[in-house]
Amino acid sequence: MQTLDSKSVEAILADAVAALNSGSWRPPGGVATASEFEKEAQRQLQHFATAHGVECKIILHSGRKFPDIVFENTKFGVEIKTAQKGWACLGNSVAASTLVDGVSEVYLLFGSGEANFEARYSRYEDSIKSVEVTHSPRYVLDMDTPRRASYLYRIGKTLPDMLAMNDPISCVVNEARRNLKKGERLWWVSEEVSAPLRIRLWKAVKSPEKKTLIASAFALFPSQVLKAPRADYSGFALWLTQRHSILHSNVRDDFSSGGRLTSVDFGDGVINDAPQVFLTFRSHLPEAVRVIKEDLSAADWSHNYQCGIEESDTFEKRLKMWRAIVEPFLVSHSGGDNYAIACIRAFLDRNIC
Repeated sequence: MQTLDSKSVEAILADAVAALNSGSWRPPGGVATASEFEKEAQRQLQHFATAHGVECKIILHSGRKFPDIVFENTKFGVEIKTAQKGWACLGNSVAASTLVDGVSEVYLLFGSGEANFEARYSRYEDSIKSVEVTHSPRYVLDMDTPRRASYLYRIGKTLPDMLAMNDPISCVVNEARRNLKKGERLWWVSEEVSAPLRIRLWKAVKSPEKKTLIASAFALFPSQVLKAPRADYSGFALWLTQRHSILHSNVRDDFSSGGRLTSVDFGDGVINDAPQVFLTFRSHLPEAVRVIKEDLSAADWSHNYQCGIEESDTFEKRLKMWRAIVEPFLVSHSGGDNYAIACIRAFLDRNIC
């Protein structure tokens, strides 16, 4: 009896693909539907397993499990995919929540074409071109992907590595975060971090919620939104979309519109010729402090502030870090004289506690 290993599985697959491509089977009606191809693949794999002296039952789970076909009581399985043309399709969930127990080595058997049907096989991981998101991250498969260009190869993982993880989605999310360019954010974060299903425009958001969201901008993006007159609201706008499914096309108007105030009450005095954003900041400071204390996790904070979680795991640590950023920005845009600085510090002392 032949021992089943990767070499023998690949020999069985190679013979099955050769038989499929010989013209001995054609998709009923000319279209390679997944269900018909799965049945024929099971039949061919069983035939060639026997031909190779492998006494192993080939079990078809179809779409109920991943992978669709398994070599019984082994670690090997075969996922079946079809396309009317080409060699690309959306693959399985990164989470692999329907993984057949004991399976860790998966191959891909792909049938493509209508009148000119053809089959190919590869290791599943070698055909993973990238990851995209539907309701959660899923692999994108492309049989034309060079092995060294495959997604898992690029991130230094194998499919067995991913299947053995308790939370493979976090691996994908963290990898995506590492490759973000300036001004980019992930619109899908994790199974644990939710966002509303429906998308809203900013004008449809009620005033109390708007107040909290603007306060959150001061809490999470102080160095961007306080940088008058060259404030950058892109981080806040992307965060609104990612975390709250809110589209805001003119964020600037809610902070300052780039204007200046003749004077503004601040702390124990009055600051003259101050940016409009000072007034917005003043009215939202108590809510911003509440957001820092109650709404933001250490993970949220460490991601936005690029610091270790241990540096932000208490409200006091987060508040201290936040003030160290906010105060210099306020001082630099107040004229910087001793009176203005005293007003700002008194105001912060009174409201940050």
